This record gives sequence, structure tokens and C-alpha cells, in this order.
Amino acid sequence: MLGGLASFAATACVSGSVSDAAGGAAAPVLQEATPALEGPALAPMPAPATPAPLPAPPPEPRLSRLGGEGIVQPLFNDNASGVLFYDQPGPGQGGTWTIDPATGAARLERPHWGYYVAQGTLVVAPRPARRDTYVVHLPSGREWTLPTSNSTVFSPDGTIVAYAAAGGGQPGGAPPGPGQGFSGSAPPFVLTTITVSGADGQGARRIQLPVNGAVQAWLPALDGTPNARLLLSGRRAERDDPSLWAYDARSGDLLELARSKRLTGVLASPDGTWVAHVAMWNPDPGENGLWATRTDGSLRRRVGLIGSYRWTADNRLLIIPARAGQSNGHQVWEIRPETGTSQCLIDPRQVQFRVANHDWDCAPDGQQIAFVSADDKSLWHLTLPSGMPAQEGTAPPEIPLPATSGSRDRPYRLPFAMPPGPSSWYVAHWYGVTTGGYRGRNSVYSQGQGIHFGIDFAAPCGTPVVAVAAGRVIAVDGDYGSPPHNVVVQLFDGNQAMYGHLVERSRHVQVGQTVEPGQVLGNTGDSIAPYNCTRNPHLHLEIRRAGRAIATNPVPYFEANWDDTTLGVWPGPRFERNLDDPKRHQFIDDQPDIWFGGPVITNFSRAWPP
Repeated sequence: MLGGLASFAATACVSGSVSDAAGGAAAPVLQEATPALEGPALAPMPAPATPAPLPAPPPEPRLSRLGGEGIVQPLFNDNASGVLFYDQPGPGQGGTWTIDPATGAARLERPHWGYYVAQGTLVVAPRPARRDTYVVHLPSGREWTLPTSNSTVFSPDGTIVAYAAAGGGQPGGAPPGPGQGFSGSAPPFVLTTITVSGADGQGARRIQLPVNGAVQAWLPALDGTPNARLLLSGRRAERDDPSLWAYDARSGDLLELARSKRLTGVLASPDGTWVAHVAMWNPDPGENGLWATRTDGSLRRRVGLIGSYRWTADNRLLIIPARAGQSNGHQVWEIRPETGTSQCLIDPRQVQFRVANHDWDCAPDGQQIAFVSADDKSLWHLTLPSGMPAQEGTAPPEIPLPATSGSRDRPYRLPFAMPPGPSSWYVAHWYGVTTGGYRGRNSVYSQGQGIHFGIDFAAPCGTPVVAVAAGRVIAVDGDYGSPPHNVVVQLFDGNQAMYGHLVERSRHVQVGQTVEPGQVLGNTGDSIAPYNCTRNPHLHLEIRRAGRAIATNPVPYFEANWDDTTLGVWPGPRFERNLDDPKRHQFIDDQPDIWFGGPVITNFSRAWPP
């Protein structure tokens, strides 16, 4: 299943392009021709030179199963000696566990569930019921609380923290974002106010930011002073496209680093000198894709790959690209944004592995990754070879058009005619017990037992939406919700498909009309009033059974490479954990049916994220 050197169809690592800020691809580097021999005719041949020794082959990657079936979201500890994960194998055994990749031995590391920040020196756990955040300094064991349960952003050295005065989606807080479960009216556009203090809360002061947005990371100043600037994402005016900004908290200077119709997947390097992000939906295709940008504004590089990415401690970007098909193995690429050089570290011809829902992490030195396998849903460990020759560029696997119809086991096709990508669409919110669904469990999703009813496909407003299977239109702008407009199709297999958040009343179909797979039904719109396509454009797709009484997980019905349809956009998997049963409902195909009108089933007594 995961053996190396197997013979199979897979996309190999090949030379392609890493481009500069102009968006143009670098030309392939051609080998120089062998120069012609020169000298007098019939000159004696020189003695043969001693051939140079051949370079040693790079070490073979090593793939091993760590175990822990059903475990998700692994992460490395600060010295890369162990892989951390959350589990509760028995009563009283809940918390952070670690497993040694060399021996496979697992042990309870500490009875904490929390975010590991500041190079693994702090564990941070928001506690909404107490309206505070619990913090543990691991080297000393010191504990304290911060007077907020909003997201906290600690500096890389763990000495300073910033947090918003209001929660996400509230006036003064971060704007609603993709996959966060927001719908309805947009909050008023106001500048965001944050609190900055020492990591232990001392010396707190409030700062009004010059944008409506969110703090993403701490950055060094242009003169090298640590923790002097903040990386912000947001807008300066209500109708602006989102931007990335470097904001100097001392002087108030503001430097725009990037702007895009949709700007997502923001991930700063550990030292704050680089930021990776995905730009989408811009008119110029050369502006779309994964970018690496210096936070002093001196350099931007467009990476010729799209997929999930992590920074190493020395500012290399490791990327696992989206694949051409579900049966293909994943690749691992290394990008050095300072020089634009790249290396293919893992090729499916060497070793084949498949990552579930882009759920993986890399060691700080970039020599190991831990991942959740799509084959057996267990933790696996992979060492990455070093010393491989650099290539001049990268070429992503070519993602084919979606299948035009389903198969016997998976009867539906995807609702778009084009493949996922930074100029088209991606999955921003799964069906099921998602973190966004959990936040709205007693409000937006209360009628559906506290669970997100369908799959949200982020796409530019006006993108054509097509029928997933043959059926008959039974409603146009019916009472299913998902405003402002929708279309409902009674499929011939007995299920119903509901297409929500359409931009206008459908001009493509009428009630009673029969449709075939791939036929256009409508066009995508926005989910947040006033529905002007400036907030969260996406298609909300539901599959219902028993008439309209039950919503069911769409994933098993579709002929699709689901694991890669998110494009790996950071932060990756977003399912809520019930800490009393932490392995349940953590995978895209492991989600419960919804009985509309039934009681909320996700009011967990202990939940993560809280």
C-alpha cells in the first residue's frame, strides 16, 4: 500500500517555474552544449584524466507507521524528537501525547489541550466560560491567565501578546472569513481595536489599528528590532479588497505587502521575515496562486505550486501539492524564496503516501514530516532526504477537469465544470461537526442539530453551478434558506440537492424542468448581507434524504479527489473535538446525518477548540 519503488501511475517531480513579483514564469534552464575540440590537426591525445568520483546518491526517504488510528492534527515538539497529538485513550488519560518516531513508544506528555506557540514554549487554551485564556510556560511550569478568550497572537520569543477587543465577526473584531460559519448581515465596518501586553498580561495597552481585520503574527522592524511590527490582514475601507499589512506599533507606519480579491492561507515564517499566502480570483491569472513575500516589502515570489505548506526554522517553504487524482501519491517540494530555487524531496516513484485532508506538520529543521494517512487514518512518519540537486523551478501536477458524471459507487459529479484552483474554486467549509458549525450550533445551525448542513465551495461571484446528477427542479428560491437565492433538484435516485447562496434568481432553469449532470443551474453569490460579493462568496451545497427531513454528508456520493479540494489552504482541517470522545467525527467521511428539528447534539461539555 505504501511501499517504495512500486510501479504505478503518478505525477513525477519535474522542472517548472518559480516566478518573481511580475508573475512571469522563469524560462527553463537548458544544458550548455559540449564545446568543440580545438588544436592542431593530428595532435597527440592527452592521457586520460582520472574520472571524478560520482556524487553519493541522496539518502532514501524512510516511511514508517506510528499508529494511533483516528488521530488527527499531529505536530512536532520544539526539538523534533517526538510527534505530539491530542488523545484520550481512557478515563483520566486526556491531553497531549507524544510518540517517538524511532521507537514508536507513546506516552502522555501533559494533561493539557492547547495551542503550542512561541516555538513550543507556551501552551495556550482559551476558556470562553471564564472569559479568559489559560497559559502555561513549559520550561518553568509557570501558569497565568489573560483577560480574553479571543484569539491570542504571541511573539516568536513568547514575551509579548496581542489580541482583539472583540471576537471574530463582531463589530471591532476580525471580519467574517471563509469556513467560519458566518452568514446573515455583515457587522458594521469599524477599525479594529487590539490589546498589546507582556505575555503574562502586564503593561496592557489598547491600540486602534488602521484597518478592519485581524492580527496574524509579530514581525521584526525594518531596523531589525524584534516584536516591533504586526502582520495584519484586512481592509482599510469597506469595499476594498483584502490586503496584508505590516504595521509598526511604535510609529504607526503601515506597509501594504499584498492585495487580492480573496487573500487566504496567511502563514508567517517563524522569525517573521517572510509570509506565505494564497491570492485568488484576480483578473490577471499571473497574480493568483501561492506567494512568498518578505515582510520588509523588498521581494515577492510566486510559487508555481498550489497545495499545503509549512515553514522551516531557516525560512524554507515545504509544500505538498494538490494531486491530479485521488489514487496518486503526494509529492514534497522545498522552496527557498530568497533565491527562487526549489527541490523535489519526495517523488511518488520513490515512496508513495497519501495525506488525509492535508493534515500534516514538519519538524523545525525540515527533515521530517508527520501526517495522517488517507489510506488507514493513522499517524505516519516520513524522513526527507537532503543533499538533492536544486532545480530551477517547479511544475504542479496538472489537475484534470472534474468527471462529467459519477460512477456506480459514487453517482454524483462535482458542481463545477472547472477543476479547483486559485482562479476557480476550493472547499472552504466541510459538512458536519466543523468548528464553524460548532460556533453557530445554537443559532445559525440549531435547526440542524448544531451541525453544518452542507459543503461550502468558495468561488467568485457569478461562477456557473452545474447539476451533480440527473433530476427534476422542484424549487427556485424556495424556503430552504441559504439566501439570497437557491435551486432545489429532486434527484432520480430519491435524494435532493440544494444549491444555496446563488447571486440571483436562476435564469437557467424553471420549476418542473428535467436536468442532466453538468447542466448549468445558477451562479454563485455571497452569504453575508447585503450580498454584494465583498465578504464570503461561495456555493452552499446540501444533499438531503427522506424528502427534506435529513441532511447527509455529501462526500461519499461524489466522484472526486476530496482530500485535495481544499487546495491545502492553511490552517487545514477544522473539525470540532468532543474531548470526552476526541476521535469521533474528525474526518471528512466520518460525519453524522442531521434530522432537522431534532435536538442539538453538539453541545459538548468539553470541546476543542473551545
